[in-house]
Amino acid sequence: MKKVAILHYAYPPNIGGVERLIKEQAMILADLDYEITVLTGSGEENDSRVKIVTADVLQSVLNFNPNLYKKIVEEGIIDTDFYDLSSKIETVLEMNLEDKQTVIIHNMLTLVHNLPFIYAFKKYAKNHPEKNIIVWAHDQTYIHEEKVLDDKPGVNLSPEGRMILIEPLEKAKYVVISNQFKQLFCQAINIDKEKVIVIPDGINIKNFLEIDPIVWEVVNKEKLLDCFPVVLSPVNILPRKNIEFNIEVVHYLKKNYPDIKLIITGKISTHRKIGNYPEEIDRIVKKLSLEKNVIYMSRYLDRALYASELHDLYALADAVFYFSKSENFGLPIIESALVKTPVFASKLKIFREIAENKLIEIDLAKNSAEQTARIIADYMENDNLIKINRLVRQRYNQEEIIKRQLVPLL
Repeated sequence: MKKVAILHYAYPPNIGGVERLIKEQAMILADLDYEITVLTGSGEENDSRVKIVTADVLQSVLNFNPNLYKKIVEEGIIDTDFYDLSSKIETVLEMNLEDKQTVIIHNMLTLVHNLPFIYAFKKYAKNHPEKNIIVWAHDQTYIHEEKVLDDKPGVNLSPEGRMILIEPLEKAKYVVISNQFKQLFCQAINIDKEKVIVIPDGINIKNFLEIDPIVWEVVNKEKLLDCFPVVLSPVNILPRKNIEFNIEVVHYLKKNYPDIKLIITGKISTHRKIGNYPEEIDRIVKKLSLEKNVIYMSRYLDRALYASELHDLYALADAVFYFSKSENFGLPIIESALVKTPVFASKLKIFREIAENKLIEIDLAKNSAEQTARIIADYMENDNLIKINRLVRQRYNQEEIIKRQLVPLL
């Protein structure tokens, strides 16, 4: 098992974007069977798979010795106090990184908050060339408002201090979070662009959307985050729900969207005689070769969905199909509206009563499944919210970013 250390000034429950990111990074790497130690100024973790080691000297110097911070950063003085602190930090590094193959440092080598740490770590790295070091830059002291500054207000480093901050670390792998930032970063620390890798920030979709375990199981097994569009049909399997029309629309949409998924949430009704309707639905699915495109939630669980699970499916969906032949009300219209997922619905008076004229209505008497598919495809290709949702799912999924871009560096 590879041992990885992650370093930053702080770790949750401390608040901050980098703090949240390194927690997600630690958890995902632990899921991938890496042995993770977070070496930080402060923080806590309840998950036993991630070891937290805290040392006050790894915080911003301003937090534990404001007078020393003022002397180093604002007055440009490097004296015995600087080197004494750096020596203490070096001891912490030697004690805690001895058996770690890879060391990932977030921001601590690119910001002025703890210059003695930078001095100590560069010395440590020189003494341990066997270490795989990744310098992960989210910020840099002299980059501000998309410009590289010659001087930063409140920062008055000595020439020696400035060199400690901006001189690149030999043999380290440098990671930045965007191409835009890469251009500025390379200019700020005078490093070749070829030596800097872009790995964007991402989001833990499961945690952010608070997706329940059974739904996440479906997401992973069906690879929903890679599919588009994901369509929800929140109905039970009854003839009046017109599921066969949904399936025919999916058939025509598949020509442009081969990875389309239709999720049917409900079960076969036990209250009414519906003849061989479920078998007829299966026959249509097979006839149209949609076995890999149609998902029955009833095949994943033998109960009704909880409200939170249904909410998860709405949140993951790009669209809702609600092409009933008749209804006395229409809860999916209300549910989809609250989650801001567009619903394509049949032209029924009750739906107009619920949503007034704010519904995407399709008159099934005038539009075939093929015509309906064209209407829906046109909407999807012109709706920026749908398009950016797809972009985020497929490009900024934190788990995939780590697997695809970070793991090869370890």
